[in-house]
Amino acid sequence: MLRWVLDLSRVRKARKAAYAVISPMVARSRSRLGAIPDAAWTNPYLVGFIVMLITIIAKMEIGRIEGQALCLVQARSWEDITGIKSDLIGEEVLLLNAERNRDFENGCHNATRFASLLIENSILGLQNRQFDLGMNADIPWPERDDLCSLWEQMFDAYIGAHSCEIDPGRDRIPIVSL
Repeated sequence: MLRWVLDLSRVRKARKAAYAVISPMVARSRSRLGAIPDAAWTNPYLVGFIVMLITIIAKMEIGRIEGQALCLVQARSWEDITGIKSDLIGEEVLLLNAERNRDFENGCHNATRFASLLIENSILGLQNRQFDLGMNADIPWPERDDLCSLWEQMFDAYIGAHSCEIDPGRDRIPIVSL
């Protein structure tokens, strides 16, 4: 019972951290782009990008997390960030990973590149053995030009350059170039 309560507490802390770090950039993207279509959130690239960011931030916030606890953080953070309730996002991540979907893998790779810049600047801000992630810095990370520019290249430009339409033969949404 104590283990379950501890895991639940860690999941909540990781989920809040992921939301606090990612949601301001998504909000800025929504503002810049006018909107982000719900269908875009199931695009393999964006699934990989957002889920990998959630995973990295969760691990930075609470340390070692895996298995069911990590899956719960990913699924609930996904819902918080996208505003879309989906009981299938975990299954989608597993399928895309098992298929070695190139777009999914590119999204994951770009998320690690973005996170490395985010973390690189927060390493000096270690407090109580946890990373600050720039949230308590003099300039909040969503207002930093370097991070905003990279976010726009990896997130906004991707949405702007690709329209998402449902493939009748699959539940997932493929990328279609404009």
